[in-house]
Amino acid sequence: MFPTMGKRRTPKVEIIPMVDVMFLLLVFYILSSLALHKQRGIAVDLPQAQSGVAAAEKEEMVVSIKANGTFFLNKDECRADALQAALHRWLLTQPGGLESAAKTEIVLNVDSETQHKHVVKAMDELRKEGLTRFVISTQPVRPHA
Repeated sequence: MFPTMGKRRTPKVEIIPMVDVMFLLLVFYILSSLALHKQRGIAVDLPQAQSGVAAAEKEEMVVSIKANGTFFLNKDECRADALQAALHRWLLTQPGGLESAAKTEIVLNVDSETQHKHVVKAMDELRKEGLTRFVISTQPVRPHA
């Protein structure tokens, strides 16, 4: 009645689909970690500059200023008068503290519509903490079509 009843088939483990899944997981992990590392600050409309140089990938701290004068330390919003206190708290959590932060460049992500007084205020608050190495983010000039 059942011709295959006496014979047992040995199970096969197909490894190729498992390798495909592992490869896709690896690619997803790499791409998502690159995307997370690149955008440390708040997205603002950066001014254009022909002589601009891309900021280093090892940014430790990003101070972003929106057009309305809102300040952000990395991605945390803070008031202008509380920026120094937020900087001090942030520096206490970093390995090496103020000494290592003083050697790194602080990236200023400033919206192109921001008033100059807000940029000066941010730089003043950074200098009060002993941080004097600033990099102002720009975007490359777009060619006219």
